[in-house]
Amino acid sequence: MGELSEYLKRLADGQIPSEAPPESEVREELSQLVAYLGEISHFTRSMADGDLSATLHLRGSLAGALKGLHANLRHLTWQTQEVAAGDFTQRVDFLGEFSGAFNHMVEALAKARDDLTSKNTELEKALADLKATQSQLLQQEKMASVGQLAAGVAHEINNPMGFIISNLGTLNNYGEALKEYLQATNGLLANCGEADRTKMEVLQKKLDLSFIMEDMPSLIKESRDGAERVRIIVQSLRNFSAVDQEGTQSININDYLDSTVNVAWNELKDKAEVVRSYGVLPTILGRTQEIGQVFLNILRNAAQAIAERGIIHLKTSHDNGMVTIVITDNGCGIPPEVIDRIFEPFFTTHPPGQGTGLGLSTSYDIVKKHGGTIDVTSTVGKGTKFTIRLPVGGGG
Repeated sequence: MGELSEYLKRLADGQIPSEAPPESEVREELSQLVAYLGEISHFTRSMADGDLSATLHLRGSLAGALKGLHANLRHLTWQTQEVAAGDFTQRVDFLGEFSGAFNHMVEALAKARDDLTSKNTELEKALADLKATQSQLLQQEKMASVGQLAAGVAHEINNPMGFIISNLGTLNNYGEALKEYLQATNGLLANCGEADRTKMEVLQKKLDLSFIMEDMPSLIKESRDGAERVRIIVQSLRNFSAVDQEGTQSININDYLDSTVNVAWNELKDKAEVVRSYGVLPTILGRTQEIGQVFLNILRNAAQAIAERGIIHLKTSHDNGMVTIVITDNGCGIPPEVIDRIFEPFFTTHPPGQGTGLGLSTSYDIVKKHGGTIDVTSTVGKGTKFTIRLPVGGGG
């Protein structure tokens, strides 16, 4: 009996002997108990070591409870893996206080993920805004530099063009005087001797004076027209650059549309006929260089949208304190899936290296800063219409 008592005590202490006492009357029952406890011990040690692949084939309340715990741990492992993969909807409701701690952890992770996503979105937007602002500043700086250059070139051209125009006028007067002299000479020759008259007629034919006197007015007129064209272009450059003006100025929209057309004429002349339908407008308050930049961006886009030869229509009107400018082309049009993005910074349909995607976004910002609106409608294959509305009093 002492040996059996010692055996049972060892079992109570958690020691599982390899065999039951050989002389015990309950040796077979003890052997079954030892086998049962051995399998239970092996199963629980596997779970404690993190091995959830072990199986338990025993029956009974203890085995059932262990099996339930094993199933819960396996499910919890799967849920943890799902959380690690980004599924923060997982919740545990079968492990008491641990369930609350686990669920709280998942909720905290979900909130941290959402906060991080929100911060990343804010940072991406801030970065895009920073890039757009930087590019616009560079564009404005470039336009200011171009404006200063244009103003300098215009000043340098204006002086010699003034001499040329003045001299062409004087030359025209000289031609008229020379023509009058030749007519008088021809009249006197009629009373001269035959030899002298023949000599002068030969000289006039040799010098081709008849053709010269006939062609001179045409040459002078063409030269004066060309000089006047240069003068208009120079004045348009001065108006467009407007580097000598600070802050808001009174702007005649019709004049600035014409100035912009003159500046962009090299890009427009081979692509389109420019048709003007100007209304009688009051002047508006704004920044001349910026308004000119808006018109230039839209006119260039219109020219690029026309494949061969088309029409660009400029229309202005005034109503309820607003000046409306409509620029229409009959080019290729803008696809519906693109038109909602054309005012986004850096968005362009041009191949890489052929456009910054800032022209229309800058135009949108300029019009908005002036308190106005800019809208676009387009039909693929038929053309595009930009409508700009600017307040007469300016927008700030």
